[in-house]
Amino acid sequence: MAKRRFRGRAAMLRWFDLSEQALGDHRTALNRLNVFPVPDSDTGDNMLATAVASRRAAAVVDSDDFGELLAGAGAEAMVEARGNSGTLLAVLLTGLAAPLRGCDRLTITTFAAALDSASVRAWSALSGPVSGTMLSIIDAVRDLAARRAAEVEEPESRAALEDALPEVVAEARRAVEATESQLDALRTAGVVDSGGTGLLLVFDALRAAVRGEDLTEDLLDGLHGVGASARHRADDGGARRSGAQEGPADPDDDAACELMATVRLDPLGAAGVRHRLDELGDSVIVTPVDSEPEGDGTYRWRIHVHTEEPEAAREALAAAGRLEGCTVSPLHSGGAAR
Repeated sequence: MAKRRFRGRAAMLRWFDLSEQALGDHRTALNRLNVFPVPDSDTGDNMLATAVASRRAAAVVDSDDFGELLAGAGAEAMVEARGNSGTLLAVLLTGLAAPLRGCDRLTITTFAAALDSASVRAWSALSGPVSGTMLSIIDAVRDLAARRAAEVEEPESRAALEDALPEVVAEARRAVEATESQLDALRTAGVVDSGGTGLLLVFDALRAAVRGEDLTEDLLDGLHGVGASARHRADDGGARRSGAQEGPADPDDDAACELMATVRLDPLGAAGVRHRLDELGDSVIVTPVDSEPEGDGTYRWRIHVHTEEPEAAREALAAAGRLEGCTVSPLHSGGAAR
């Protein structure tokens, strides 16, 4: 295959296209791996939905500026995101954007800076961040990219980025393999982290886009849990998060729900909302959608929480700011979002 120069809008759209393809091809495997924070078997669905929303949003951004493309794609995907992994993938896209403002080409230096920004954004979005998840993969790749940027003689050259990206994918794969030993839920189930595995696919899509190559067909071969059922699923509670209700949630009951919302708040109001949601549930994500505030100093914030008190959570959001959208789904195996 002829190599394509990774520059501007067309190059970024190719990355989004390949990410969507990779996540679509492996959606079922990612769903099967999903045991943390709750074993609800839809990480693949949720990450794919984010990829689709990102690609569609980027397609209507009339700019070659990587920062603008990523910010637009990430913001739209965040508003549509479902579940922990789908939301975190959107958060990572928006985190990548800031250091790439004004860039129409990617280098190993700007890539390392973008990864560092994405890591900070992702860790700060979560109230209870833990290793052994997508966070571990982004940090491992960030560290490798920073080392390569410091080591190469010509860090701004195309060759430096092209040469580094196979190593990036290999490092992401090693980080995914390590997740099984970092979280008790994954160790018990005998699987690697599903969201981290999805992020590995996204990095492989970037490699393919930059180098003008195909996706790696056997990238997930040998990862524990891929192609086989987990040893412990929701039916025996082996991978269930601490505090979760035993058995599937009743859609008519207030127990074990996932709430996702978009609400307009200033930063102080967002901090208050995070505190209240930490009291009402777990798996809390509070992250701004927009990069710039409105004239009144407010931003749109994307909210995610697992809670047994969805009405109290909804009331807290409505009292804090202008609620622009809110959905509540029963949280159970095969049902709600991860």
